[in-house]
Amino acid sequence: MTKTISLAIAFLTGIGMILIGARFLIAPETAELGYGIHFNEQGDYSFHYIKGIRDLFSGLLICVFLVSKQTKALAITLLVGTIIPIVDMFIVLGKDYNGITQAIPHISAIFVCFLFGILLLRNKKEQSNGYHGFAKIIQSVDTHNESVIEYAIVPTEKTPWHYHTLFSETFEVLKGTLEVGQNNQVYQLKQGDRVTVMPNEKHYFHNISTADCLVKVTISPGNKNFENALLILKGLAKDGLASASGVPAKLSDLALFVYLNNSRMVGLQKIAEPLFNYIAARAIKNGRLKELELTYCRE
Repeated sequence: MTKTISLAIAFLTGIGMILIGARFLIAPETAELGYGIHFNEQGDYSFHYIKGIRDLFSGLLICVFLVSKQTKALAITLLVGTIIPIVDMFIVLGKDYNGITQAIPHISAIFVCFLFGILLLRNKKEQSNGYHGFAKIIQSVDTHNESVIEYAIVPTEKTPWHYHTLFSETFEVLKGTLEVGQNNQVYQLKQGDRVTVMPNEKHYFHNISTADCLVKVTISPGNKNFENALLILKGLAKDGLASASGVPAKLSDLALFVYLNNSRMVGLQKIAEPLFNYIAARAIKNGRLKELELTYCRE
């Protein structure tokens, strides 16, 4: 509810900025009085046009972030943008003919930008913490023909296009939404939806939402390395050894993950495949894989 209200207020703020900017372009003298200053411009409205374009751009930027669901960028824009009404307030209060009444619109803008910027940042953080670093083996190849794993895909987490040669992979969304690309199709999966990717079919997944996505993946036939790959990946994320989008911080750990889950690169990425194979082989020889398995794959 808090996020919905914050986004609604941000939307109204963006529309308001667009209208203010348009008024400075269309009716500069009226807009000038609404701002809280007045001077004899002698028909030169250059200042008004400059301010109008500034406000118009600011409003459009806010609306673009809203439409594209860039919540974090929107929150940061609101917080950093607080400097604009702060400076405007001091300009208005610096005029002898003005009092606190004329500064109220600018004070209100400061309050809106700062408060709802903070709320949006906090909301995004709360949404990303629910299942962060979560992975659980539901059914292992040790006792069954298929591997079944539940794990979380955090906001912005994605894989590049790739394919597997050893098994099929079935995604079932248990909570949230997930974008899955398969060959020439892109699916927007929601709770209860599933899609199966066969061996050698190129695919990717991407959490484009602002909330964690919980999925169940079934590997057929089962694959122990794939199970360990997910446990290691999510374990590193839980310990803060991965980026916000879940990518391991160490290149050797990333190379080991690619090796374990039987990922094959496509397109220009194939140029990097020999390097990743070499780094993974070195990491195995140096004992890094054994270290990760002992840390994250023990029952």
